[in-house]
Amino acid sequence: MFFILSKILALFVMPLTWVIGFLVYSRLTKNPKRKKLFFILPLVLLIFFSNQYISNRALLLWEPEPTPMNEVGVYDVGIVFSGVTKGSKSPKDRVYFDYGADRITHTLQLYKEGKLKHIIVSGGLGFQQVEMSIAAERLKSFLVMAGVPDSVITVEPNAVNTYENAVESAKILKRDFPNQKYLLITSAFHMKRSALCLAKQGIEFDEFPAGYYTDRPSLNFDDVFIPKAEAIKRWETLFKEWVGLATYKVMGYI
Repeated sequence: MFFILSKILALFVMPLTWVIGFLVYSRLTKNPKRKKLFFILPLVLLIFFSNQYISNRALLLWEPEPTPMNEVGVYDVGIVFSGVTKGSKSPKDRVYFDYGADRITHTLQLYKEGKLKHIIVSGGLGFQQVEMSIAAERLKSFLVMAGVPDSVITVEPNAVNTYENAVESAKILKRDFPNQKYLLITSAFHMKRSALCLAKQGIEFDEFPAGYYTDRPSLNFDDVFIPKAEAIKRWETLFKEWVGLATYKVMGYI
């Protein structure tokens, strides 16, 4: 029920949903003024949401600043939330990364630089990956191929969303690594919700955001004047995260 509710809410806050809805209404209404208004309004919205400069600035306000590697201390456990691989892609002889692969590549770098002693990778099949490989196992296989010993990686295979990532990871921390130093590693846009969920479980930790959607602000011609599908994607990511936060708050997850 929660999953269905969050998906429905996310659909109704998507920029393209508004654009299509207003255009459909402009065709159906008999009122001449409304017909004109709801034909012009979606065009204005489309121009706004497809502007690369505006979308980048908006997401920059949301994403936390990157932490320089030389400022990261040594942690007993790094906690990585999955969600950056494609479980349904074949053949199954490799790891297929989606957007946000920095979650695991930066975790690898932290380990190689001696900043992580152990790594917990959390994530199960997910709602849309039935009978596919477990997300955390895919990330573990990447780490092992990159030279991380199997013995320092713990796989949490049950979580299907951010809340369960936090709950299941907290169980492992309390059971196997009590009262140690923890570092949460997840995508920058997703850090606020992830951190609130993990803190709700009574865990104290530091944060290491990775997988940025944003770039350095630029006033070049392309960013300011050329509409980009990537800009709309940024707004969709931001709106989905806001819906997720609101839903989690209602459900008492954060």
